[in-house]
Amino acid sequence: MCGVAGLVDYGLIDEGRAERVLRAAQARIGLRGPDGAGRWRDSACVLAHARLAIIELSALGAQPMERGDLVITYNGEIFNYKALRDELITLGHGFRSHSDTEVLLAGWEQWREGLLPRLVGMFAFAIWDRRRRVLVAARDRFGEKPLLYAQAGRRFAFGSDLMACEAMLGEQRPIDPQALDALFTLRFIPDPLTIAQGVHKLPPGCWLRFDETGHTVSRWYDLAREQPPAVGDGPEARAELRRRFDAAVNARLVSDVPVGVFLSGGLDSSLVAASVAASGAKLKTFTVGFDNAASYYEERPLAAAVARHLGAEHTEIGVSAARVRDVLDGVFSGLDEPFADASAVPTYLVSEATRKKVTVVLTGDGADEVFGGYRRYWSELYSGAWQRVPAPLRTLMRRVLSGLPEGKQSRTLEAIRRARRFVDTANASPAGRQAGWMRLMPEAEVAALLAPLRPAACPLERTVADLRETMANADSINRMLACDVAFELPGDMLVKVDRMSMAHALETRTPFLDQRVVEWAFAMPGSSKLGSWNGKPVGKKVLREAFRDRLPEEVFARPKRGFEMPVGDILAGPAADRLDHATRPQALAAQGLFTTAVVESWKRDLLGRRRDTSWHLWTMLAFQEWARLHRRAEALG
Repeated sequence: MCGVAGLVDYGLIDEGRAERVLRAAQARIGLRGPDGAGRWRDSACVLAHARLAIIELSALGAQPMERGDLVITYNGEIFNYKALRDELITLGHGFRSHSDTEVLLAGWEQWREGLLPRLVGMFAFAIWDRRRRVLVAARDRFGEKPLLYAQAGRRFAFGSDLMACEAMLGEQRPIDPQALDALFTLRFIPDPLTIAQGVHKLPPGCWLRFDETGHTVSRWYDLAREQPPAVGDGPEARAELRRRFDAAVNARLVSDVPVGVFLSGGLDSSLVAASVAASGAKLKTFTVGFDNAASYYEERPLAAAVARHLGAEHTEIGVSAARVRDVLDGVFSGLDEPFADASAVPTYLVSEATRKKVTVVLTGDGADEVFGGYRRYWSELYSGAWQRVPAPLRTLMRRVLSGLPEGKQSRTLEAIRRARRFVDTANASPAGRQAGWMRLMPEAEVAALLAPLRPAACPLERTVADLRETMANADSINRMLACDVAFELPGDMLVKVDRMSMAHALETRTPFLDQRVVEWAFAMPGSSKLGSWNGKPVGKKVLREAFRDRLPEEVFARPKRGFEMPVGDILAGPAADRLDHATRPQALAAQGLFTTAVVESWKRDLLGRRRDTSWHLWTMLAFQEWARLHRRAEALG
C-alpha cells in the first residue's frame, strides 16, 4: 500500500519546477508510505511514490519502477501476481524482483489494457510510456484504492488524494457547489466529483489514457457482464461460496509483514477471522469501544467472545471522550476532502492501535452491500404490503411517528427513525425508495442550506435509477445491492477505511470484495440474502447458512449494527468547542456558502430534542474542519 502522484506536461517540465511539485506532492502522500520516497522525471513527466513495504521488502521493490520504455507508480496489492508472473515467464519475460509491481509492468508490456481483467486485487496505478509519450492509469473493480486526476490544457495531474493532485498542478481549485450539495445530501462526495472544481475521481473499474490530444476514460469492468449464470441458493451454491470466500481470505494473507483482522463481533468481521483461523495462520484481532457510552455502541464483549472461540491473540482499544477530542485533527486532516461518516473516528482509532502490532489488516467491509446486510433492503420487500394498507391508516401512522420525541441514541430511537424513513419512501418508485434511504436530509432542506450558492441539486434519484438499470435482468434486491456496490461502497465505506488506515500506514484488505466472491453472490437470488433466523428477519442469510459451523450461535443471531459513534454525545462533549466555532452565524454569513438560519435551526432542534440533527451538524463540522486544516480559501476566520 502506497501513495502515488504525477504530472504530465507537454509544455515541458524544467528541473526546478519538477523539484517543487514533487516536494509538495510527497509531503502529502508521505503518510501513506513511510518506508521510502521515490521520484522519477523526464522532460514531460514527473512521478512520485511513497512506499509502504508489504511484499518484496528489498530495494528491488522500490518505485517509481522502470522496465523498458515503461515507468510505473502504483498503490495496492495484486493477490494473484505469482500466477501472472509464472505465465509471463512462459511468454518470455524475465524478472529482477519478486514484487507485484514488476508483474504489472511486464503484464502491461504483454497485454496492454487486456491485463486489467486478469488482475485479482486492489489497485490504482499510472504508467508513463516514455517512447509513445502516453500516460495510462487504472483503478480496481470496486474502488478500494483511490485515484484522482485533473486536466488543465496540456497538463494532466493525478494522485492518491486531492491535495497531492493540486500540488502537482501547482494550484488550489475552488469549491465545487454540486459536490457541496452532494456532501449534505449523502455525507460523502461520490465519484467522479470531488470538492474541488475540475478535479475528478476515476470511477472504480475504469482506466484512462492521456496524450497530447487530451484524456479519455473507459470502463474495463462491469459486474452485470461478469457474473456467472443464476445458480440458486442450494447446498452446492453455498459450498461454492464458502470455497471462494476462503480462497479470497487465503490470498489476502500473503505478506512479508504481520497480518491482523479488525473484529467487531458482528457477522462480517467474525467470518473473516474464522476463515483465517481455519487456514491455520496465526490470528491477531483488534476491536474498539467507547468508554461510558450506551450499550448500543459497545462491541467489545462479543468481539472478545469470538476471539476466545477462535483462539485469537486479541487486542481491545477503549476510547475516552478526551481521546476523541485529541484525534479529531488527525481524522479530518487524513480524510483529504470533506467526509461526514462519523465512524471514521473509531476507524482512525482502531487503525492507530492496530498499526503498533501489524502492518496489514483484513476487514469485513463490503459484506453488507454484497449480501444484503442493511435493514433498508427489507423495505423493498415490505413496500408492496404497505401499499395495501388503507390510506387513512397510513396517514395516521405517519402522524404518530412524526410526533414521537427524539432523545439520546438507543435501539428504540433507531427503530423509530427507520419506521419514519420507511413510511416517507414507501410510495416512491424503486429508485426513489432507494435514494430516500441514502439521503441525510430532504432535497428542499439542502437547497435552503446552500441557497447562497444555488448549486445544481445532486441528481441522486436519477443516478440510482441508472445504476439499478445496469442490472435490469436481476431481481429487485440484487438491483439495490448492485447500486450500493457501485455508489455508496466506493464513496463512503471504502473511503473511510482507506483514508483512516493509511493515516497510520496500515494496509487494509477486504476479502468480501474479491470479484470471485462478489460475482457468485450476484448469481444467487436476492431472496437468498434476506430471510429469518430463529424467527427474526435477518440479512446476509446465505452467509449464515454457509458458515454456521464456524462461529457461536450468538454471532449469527445478533441484530445488525453499524460501526458507529455516539455523534450527539461527541458534539455535546469533546467536539463542542469545534462545533461552536464551525457554526458561528457571523462567520457563516461572511463565508457565503450557507444559510445561517438553517444551521441555527439545526442547533435549536437538537438542544430542544425536537429533531435529531446531530448528523446534520456533524456534516457541517466535517466541512469546516476540513477547510481549516487544509487552509482552503473558504475556511472560516
